[in-house]
Amino acid sequence: MKFMSFNIQHATDYIRQVIDLDYFAKEIKRLNPDFLGLNEVMNEGDDEEYTDQVAFFKKELGWNGFFGLGAYIDGNNPFGNAILTKHQIKSVENVPIPDPEDKSEDTYYESRCVIKAVVEVDGVDVCWIVCHMGLAHLERVNAVEVICRLIDETEMPVILMGDFNVEPDGEVLLPIRKRLLDTADSFEGARELTFPSDKPFKKIDYIFYRGLECESAETLHDVIADHLPVVAEFKAKK
Repeated sequence: MKFMSFNIQHATDYIRQVIDLDYFAKEIKRLNPDFLGLNEVMNEGDDEEYTDQVAFFKKELGWNGFFGLGAYIDGNNPFGNAILTKHQIKSVENVPIPDPEDKSEDTYYESRCVIKAVVEVDGVDVCWIVCHMGLAHLERVNAVEVICRLIDETEMPVILMGDFNVEPDGEVLLPIRKRLLDTADSFEGARELTFPSDKPFKKIDYIFYRGLECESAETLHDVIADHLPVVAEFKAKK
């Protein structure tokens, strides 16, 4: 089963700098993941460009999907994460990440969320977590606390993916690394840089896991959005 993590920058074609849902649906179909975690997804809001992007992809691809609200942007414009899959979603919930009380860091702040779903891989139920961490350090600290709680609460195999907004040596990732394996530790292609897509200079997109066999993992060199997609193939342990 192929899992893919992709920050789509609200379906903005990186070359033309326009939102193009048809283009993204075509590219998703071409890349052909079984399970796709998306960051920076719009839903229907007050502004014209805020449409139900997950509903569009579900219709065009014929897949199942779910939108997880992170924040309302500039009024009533929903923005967050999403999952899409060819397969059944057994359960799914959107888990908010608490905003830090201290917002003194000189950076952009935005409320974030984590999607937690249960899906099946080779007959085994898997806890699939999709996240998009904030730019501020304390936002990421709060996100890691939520993610680690979700990991600790389940005995299922776990796949965690998303845009973490931190590079591989970031100390904030240590609690996750104590619980899960990084696909980049086993596959050189998964160590490649992910942002920006045309001339990447840092890796901030990851797929972590436990309780499954990872058969392959890599960063795809497809300049579609501003991030490169990362993929990994998993099977149940024998």
